Amino acid sequence: MSLAVALATSSWSDRLTSLDYDLLRRALDDLQARGFSVEETKKTMRRLRLRLVDPGDRQGEESEGCGPPIWDDGRKLPF
Repeated sequence: MSLAVALATSSWSDRLTSLDYDLLRRALDDLQARGFSVEETKKTMRRLRLRLVDPGDRQGEESEGCGPPIWDDGRKLPF
């Protein structure tokens, strides 16, 4: 849970490396292999971010519900 909170509250001001994306991909693949929906996981992460991050710090992101993914320099983030 601590890793999910850390990911959801990241500022994304620092660029994620390909190793970071690989780690996230592996986590999502593991959840899917254990029977979880990746789409529902992404929505859960979005809701966690909405709950934990101040709206002022989320400017430019979807502010309500489980909207489109966050984008960073053209690279799609996992939720």
